[in-house]
Amino acid sequence: MGLKMHKNLKITKTEMCQAVSVKQTVVAAALALEKIDLESIGLSASDTKTVAQAAKILCKINAEATAVIDQANKQFHGRDENLINLASSRFFYIDRLLEEHKSNQYWVRKSFADRTEELKKQRFSQNEINAILDDPTPEIEALQKKIDALVNEKSKIEKFLGDAPMFDPGLLAGTSLSPQINMSEVG
Repeated sequence: MGLKMHKNLKITKTEMCQAVSVKQTVVAAALALEKIDLESIGLSASDTKTVAQAAKILCKINAEATAVIDQANKQFHGRDENLINLASSRFFYIDRLLEEHKSNQYWVRKSFADRTEELKKQRFSQNEINAILDDPTPEIEALQKKIDALVNEKSKIEKFLGDAPMFDPGLLAGTSLSPQINMSEVG
């Protein structure tokens, strides 16, 4: 792994997963090496030394992976649970807002189409209909901008929530949760 541990080093989710995978692999290899009875298989002194060096290297790799996992666990236990809870709540609230805005778009379109159809049945010309009814396009576009902004915000929150063990508050920049972030922690 070659990762030197520093007191304030931040471990990413990818690094954590890699450390767990490396540790599992190294432990399996170390256990296999331990099962070799060096005397009974008649290894030369040079080969015995090579096996011992390999075991030493595996122990070093295991120690590095353990240090990464330990640091990640410290980060996880030191996480801002309040911010995570706020992000989770906002994440699911956005779904409700999205449905509401999409529904509003539908009803604006439907209302305009229904009113247009009714006026046509009453034999109004298209020019007269255009003069009577307001074009719904600006309202529909405004709702679409809100939908797009909410989808973007939800994506940022999802990245934050998936960023264990780090939970980098900087991932929430530009969301409605931005004021909740202690900007001295971002960076």
